[in-house]
Amino acid sequence: MRSIRPTVEGAFLAALTVILYLASIYIPILGVFVSFLCPLPVMFLVIRWGARVGILASFVASALVFTLAGLMQAVTCLVGFSLLGIAMGVTVRRRYALPEILILNTGVSLLSKLALVGIALIVAGKNPLVENIRLLEETLKRTPWIPQNLPGTEGLLELVQLIMPALLLVASLFDTGCNFLLGRWIGKRLGLSFPEIPPFSEWRLPRSVFWVFVLGWVFVLFGGPSVLGKIGINLQIVTQLLFLFQGLSLVYYFLGRYIRSKAVRVGILAFLMFQPLLSSLLSWLGVFDVFFDFRRLGTKQ
Repeated sequence: MRSIRPTVEGAFLAALTVILYLASIYIPILGVFVSFLCPLPVMFLVIRWGARVGILASFVASALVFTLAGLMQAVTCLVGFSLLGIAMGVTVRRRYALPEILILNTGVSLLSKLALVGIALIVAGKNPLVENIRLLEETLKRTPWIPQNLPGTEGLLELVQLIMPALLLVASLFDTGCNFLLGRWIGKRLGLSFPEIPPFSEWRLPRSVFWVFVLGWVFVLFGGPSVLGKIGINLQIVTQLLFLFQGLSLVYYFLGRYIRSKAVRVGILAFLMFQPLLSSLLSWLGVFDVFFDFRRLGTKQ
């Protein structure tokens, strides 16, 4: 009986993966949100029954997508979603710490995105990232309410190309975080074990992120317009975003001393986050907090 259960659950969750994936590509707008659920069935399978069952279910799901939507969609389902579900399931099953889970799976998510770009380049002979930038450029030119030769428009497109590596890395971190939070929320209700998440007021980056931040500045100062300088700009964007969250965590911690309502504290953070000057100050606050540990979190640990 025990040997049948993985097969039955695998078949059910492979079918669920197909339904979620087809919904993500065929339902406008809502499909974007559904796509965050796609890796979860495979992740649950791996946590419960191991990587072998998860891999088998992933191939079955991709075969079904192939018959219903074609080869490229099947490859996207396998590489873009199931691969992340397998990796996340393995790291949770082996009880990795939360930072390790996020770092490893962000790497897997980034590699899967690059692999999809490579596959599209081989199959169609076109880079989808470049095509999307061209599409954005054409859309701006054809939109009647946007003046042609608008100052900064061309610069914006060049900027998107320049910071594309940082955008891909941040997108990978974002979808990994969303998948983990959703998976943890649903998985706990299914009786699965997930690592605990520390309160937001206690989030703190390791000092190694600060040195990556410094390296980015050095590359920009001495690299100029070279490849080294472009790498530096991308490192700055990623690390400053991380420090922004550390700054928000610090502010949330001190707000908690005076404001009891979580909704009010979150509202204040949202206001601060979307003000360009204040968000920049918060990012620098996060940089200083790494060294000075204003909350004495290191002492508590």
